[in-house]
Amino acid sequence: MSDLPTGRVLAIGLDATESTLIRRMIDTGELPTMKSLLDRGTWRRVTSPTMFSSGAVWPNFSTGCQACDHGQYSIWNWDPAAMELAYTDESRLVPFWKALAEDGATVGTIDIPFSPLLGLQTGFEVHEWGAHSRVDGRVSASPAGVAATVSNDFAPHPFANPLATVPSEPSHVGPFLDECIAGVRLRGDLAHRLISTERPDLTLVVFEEPHHAGHFVWHTVEPELPMYADLPPSALPERTLADLYRELDRQVGRLVDAAGPETTVVVFALHGMAPSRGLPDVLDPVLARLGMTHLREGDGPSTLTRLKDRMPAPLRDLYRRLVPQAKRAQWGKARLLPTYDWSRTRAFALPIEQYGLVRINLAGREAQGIVPVEEYEQTCETIEAALRELSTADGRKVVQDVVRPPRGSHAAGLPDLVVHWSHAAFESPAQIDGVTIPNIRREQTGEHAWDGFCIASGPAAAALPADEIDGRDLHRFLTGAMGR
Repeated sequence: MSDLPTGRVLAIGLDATESTLIRRMIDTGELPTMKSLLDRGTWRRVTSPTMFSSGAVWPNFSTGCQACDHGQYSIWNWDPAAMELAYTDESRLVPFWKALAEDGATVGTIDIPFSPLLGLQTGFEVHEWGAHSRVDGRVSASPAGVAATVSNDFAPHPFANPLATVPSEPSHVGPFLDECIAGVRLRGDLAHRLISTERPDLTLVVFEEPHHAGHFVWHTVEPELPMYADLPPSALPERTLADLYRELDRQVGRLVDAAGPETTVVVFALHGMAPSRGLPDVLDPVLARLGMTHLREGDGPSTLTRLKDRMPAPLRDLYRRLVPQAKRAQWGKARLLPTYDWSRTRAFALPIEQYGLVRINLAGREAQGIVPVEEYEQTCETIEAALRELSTADGRKVVQDVVRPPRGSHAAGLPDLVVHWSHAAFESPAQIDGVTIPNIRREQTGEHAWDGFCIASGPAAAALPADEIDGRDLHRFLTGAMGR
């Protein structure tokens, strides 16, 4: 075993916190803790693979690999061998702190998205306590003493309730934001207690509240944008997303104080947040118009789906409380994709996220693939050309860009084409052959932005790479700051 590290590191992730807003609030003196850290430290731009899915961002950070190598891009990932969606398996990812713990370092983690529970016997490990993306759907913690502290001394996080809802109505925005801010405070309390009592060599705490809030209250930052013109006054509460950022700053200050003056502090976001309004649901109609997709005739909803649709509300709530998240997701998988006739389907849309995701039914890669390898490029180009021609009802372009994810050793499940929507697509519905295709999930007013940031302060801050750093390389700085 190597010598124990001599440098203590506190890394605080502010999930999907927008770098431009953070920097503006630092400059105006609204975030005194982060301003103080920056005054005696450094600022760097962080780049991450949000150009095709935020589900790859944290696995990139924790494994040090690109999405095309670790294969994770969503809660649901395409399995070409089974010709179906596979629920994410966090246990197959190996986070960088596993080797540190095995080498004798004490590690503390709280809610690192899309990372497994390792069962650490020193330090602390808290998993899905207040998660934005619930994968297991239950709170886990280790060692046993830490698990007892979490369950006995702290109230459940507002996100822990499986029945918690996002603001589907404009009047719900204010209470929803209040819950998110309360979650920031509660997370700060938990992290402060564990840092103070366990004193780990490396602490990784992720505040997931800005991600959860950003999707539904970004309009409080830029209410004048045309895409928000139809929102009523009730959608603009007295408090805004900036108030949540101010609370984040206060809690960061508490954790920095708890860690002590000789600790290297890193405050970072792997990606940010930007304005949007719902999700343009146009891929299926476009692919159908091109003759790329064909559904199997005669297939309807499964027996379980029909049963759940007819279930009384109280019984449905009981089902959601008692059945684990992963199992409910597995049973509900049939809702996510249409039942395709694979013998005639050349391309299909993966489950809709903030971007459009298209997969080619490629021979030799998909178990039932029909598109010859030599026709792959032309198929992609045909779909891309059709997408770029789309316009809204008022004549503006629907698509801003179409990109292709890099290929790698585990690229088999990644989308082949990723569609970035224009602002016009959020302001006016798309038209396909004269038929209007309305947006869905109109309650969402924010989407992931590409750039993140990193503020480093303390003994090792000067070693942060110049100008910008890839999110998957950030762990090298953290381990280096520990003397590893």
